Amino acid sequence: MSYIIAISSSKGGPGKTNTVANLADYWALKGKKVAMLDSDPNKNLSKWYNKKALDDAFAGVSLQTLEDEEQIIDAAEAAAQEHDIVLIDVAGVRSRALLYAAGIADLVIVPAQPSEDDIDEAINTIEAVKSAGKLAKRDIKYRVLLSQTRKGTIVLEHAAKQFEEINNIKIFRTTIGQREAHKQARFYGTTVMRTEPKSPAAEDFTNLGKEIDKVLKEEAKLQKQAA
Repeated sequence: MSYIIAISSSKGGPGKTNTVANLADYWALKGKKVAMLDSDPNKNLSKWYNKKALDDAFAGVSLQTLEDEEQIIDAAEAAAQEHDIVLIDVAGVRSRALLYAAGIADLVIVPAQPSEDDIDEAINTIEAVKSAGKLAKRDIKYRVLLSQTRKGTIVLEHAAKQFEEINNIKIFRTTIGQREAHKQARFYGTTVMRTEPKSPAAEDFTNLGKEIDKVLKEEAKLQKQAA
């Protein structure tokens, strides 16, 4: 069974593309066939992938750069026929791209820094996901990923409370810390999953990957029971 995961943010800075790349390597290193679709107009994922200065960079991960948001549905469905995991890097609420990506996704991940502006934008993105669900006539599973974090800080606790208690939005228990290792890996066109697999930076994404695996398995079980 294959899964389609959309990663979306309407605000720069929360690590959307970094999340796509590191999750792709997490699953590829576990032996999964992984496809990434770059539908963001900035094409940062494509620039990163095509650099590949190290021999094992993104081994087992394919990339398709989409020039038109109208390609998203067909490209994702085709990739899902050949891969175990399809990750879509998609821009935020002010485009049809998110509606298309969310509409076919098994899970939408919304990265957000623990700041007031990011919280507001994440909420707007989730509202767009809900709209996509109405168009698709199904409930679309989504989670907020708190990124660029510093554990134990008051602002991180406040952000978690804003999402879960005030807005009733589920978040991942895993957070992605602010670490220089990500910038260094990107310089070489690879990820910390390969350059520093035992580092805290890689551990963040390993824990996130495991959490996502659990969410997807639970959803698949529910769908099987409902069938």
